[in-house]
Amino acid sequence: MMNRNVSSNKVADGNTTYVDDAVRRVIWDALQGALSMLGESSMKAIIHHLSKRGISINNVSIKELDVALHSLFGDGSNMIMREIRKRVKKEYPELVIDEASALA
Repeated sequence: MMNRNVSSNKVADGNTTYVDDAVRRVIWDALQGALSMLGESSMKAIIHHLSKRGISINNVSIKELDVALHSLFGDGSNMIMREIRKRVKKEYPELVIDEASALA
């Protein structure tokens, strides 16, 4: 199994760094799963808020996501980010999200 290091959705495999669509998809799915714990209407409202900040499935940055969630929930965003991290690890166990990213 190959370890891949991610910081703000940039994946490093050896000497190559690139933005990985699969990683963005895993993070987006993990976000939706974490937010679904709050209920369907809350999830939709938060996703709408995030989209107004430029965060979408095609443009999801870990750091911007952390900042946006923190602006909504304050320290409560840590719980959501932990849940996202747990879901990412479950779906993509070989993915290593480094300390510089908000999911470390």
